Amino acid sequence: MSVLISLSIVLRFYLTGNRGAVAVEYAFLAAFIAIVAAAGMVLVGPELQQFFTDTGSAVFNAGSGNFTNDPFPS
Repeated sequence: MSVLISLSIVLRFYLTGNRGAVAVEYAFLAAFIAIVAAAGMVLVGPELQQFFTDTGSAVFNAGSGNFTNDPFPS
């Protein structure tokens, strides 16, 4: 008799539990975040690429020895 009762309790727990619904909600949330992130990358990507290109050029040219504002002229 106690086996039947414990089986009934376990069965009731799995039938009334909503863990699957929560997992589906998290999956929808993750998918929505991924879509928004991808759209943001497409919209901001070219400007961000230009920013890094300009910054890289400025850093590269800073080491060229072309000092226009040299505080100690020779």
